[in-house]
Order: sequence, then C-alpha cells, then structure tokens
Amino acid sequence: MNINRFFTETLGAQLKNPRWSWGATDALNHRVYLRVWRDGINETNTGERVQIGRDKPRRKSPGFAERQSHIDLIRAGAEGFGVVCTAVDPDTSDAREIGSYDDRELLRFGDVTEENGNTYADIVARVLTSDVARPQTGQSTLTNDLRSISRQRTDSTTKEALVNARVGQGLFRSMVLKAWGNRCAVAGSATLDAIRASHIKPWRSSSHLERLDPANGLPMIARLDALFDAGLISFDFDGKVLVSSRLGPREQAIFAIVDCSLLCRPSQATADYLTYHREHVFRK
Repeated sequence: MNINRFFTETLGAQLKNPRWSWGATDALNHRVYLRVWRDGINETNTGERVQIGRDKPRRKSPGFAERQSHIDLIRAGAEGFGVVCTAVDPDTSDAREIGSYDDRELLRFGDVTEENGNTYADIVARVLTSDVARPQTGQSTLTNDLRSISRQRTDSTTKEALVNARVGQGLFRSMVLKAWGNRCAVAGSATLDAIRASHIKPWRSSSHLERLDPANGLPMIARLDALFDAGLISFDFDGKVLVSSRLGPREQAIFAIVDCSLLCRPSQATADYLTYHREHVFRK
C-alpha cells in the first residue's frame, strides 16, 4: 500500500498535502503520526530515541513548518507515533525517497528533547499497527468525498444528487426513509431530525449507481448510525444485530443494542449490501 494511503486508510489520519506532508493528525483521538527514518533511531543510556526534526532544514519545503507544528502538538500532550521508513539512498544530499516502510509496527513516542540542533522523541514502546489503527468512516472521509465530487466532470444535476446522497439528504434520504416507513429502521423513532440516512456499502467503495441506490441505505438514529458506520454493529440476513467483540457488555448496555434487530427483514437488494458490510466493514 502507498504510504499516503496507509496514513489515510489504516491510521485514519489525513495528510494535509500528499506531496510534501511527512505526517498527519487524528484530531478525534488526539494523535499525531510522523514519518521517521530507520537510521534516525539510536540508543541512549535509558533506551532508544528517534530523530523527528532539526532546527536548520537542509532545503526549503512547507513540510518543515508542518513538522514543527506536529512536534508542538506532541509537546502539548497529543499522543505521538512514528511510521518507520527506509530510504532508497540514505546518503543522498537531495530529498530522500522512501524505499519501504513498516506497516505492521509503530513507534510510540515519549518525551521530546533537543540536542545539537536536532529534535528527538524517546521511544517508549513498539506497538502493532492493528492496536492503534482507526478504520475510515463516513464521517472521517466526508470532506474528501465532497471534494472528489466537485472535481468530477459531470453535469450539475448529477453532482447535486451525489452531494445530497453523500450527506444523506435529497431524493436518496427521502427514498430510504420511505422504504422504512419514515422511521428509524431499528428503534422505530419517527423523529426525523434525529435520523440519519447513511450508506450500507460505504461511499468510498460504491459505484455511482450504488451511491444513489436507496436499497444501499438504512435510516437510523444517530447512536446506531455511528456504531454501524464504524463497523461496531452490523445485521444478519434476518436483520438481527451483530455486535463487535470490541464492545463489551457495559458498552452494549450504554448504547442499548442488546437483542436489537431491524423492524422487518431487509429486501434482497438491501441484504446484499449488508453482506458487503459484514464482510468488509464489520469489525468482528
């Protein structure tokens, strides 16, 4: 996987600029992820540290100012992690090119210190990517999805329909609600202001036809929609709720999802979309 996609799709941290950004933030979890070089790791009397910055950059790039802002966030209390990269040519005087990176393990940062014009972060642990990764959700990709629609070469009517469908409004929302009796498909609430009409098969994985297909939508109150979007719940062929192992009994009680089910058995088309959700979104 391209390292930029790794940041976005695996770590849930959006790069400000794919060309010059060397790190990204996950504001929701107050985390900062930085690209670091493998040969920047060195031993100290108390453990290991890794170089994450320098006072005098060797060349001009907006990436240096952004790196400093990321370091400031870590100093201010954000949780810092390093993605370890290996350079194609470590000795080059030009900008380094990434030859490979470790997508299985991250460095967890501790204290940040300065020495001889360089900035270092103590390495307090090596953690599995799977333990800290945050999957993409409809909420986290909303801005990028809308930007993508605006860049498409298509007529204004189609663009408007796609934008409305992406944010759960317009004809898509009306048809999804109609299919479920203008109620939450699980709780039965008829308070439409509290109901979201979201896609079952995520927008990022759907074709234009699937994005506009009302069968690819479920109207749910916000708490259920958020859990479904994050893959923490799904539904089987009969509409019975499936709960991720990441939600313990206490959390299940808090969200009131014990023994939930869809109000009626889903149509065949909706059942097919739910199959996709169980296989590719649901976090068992």
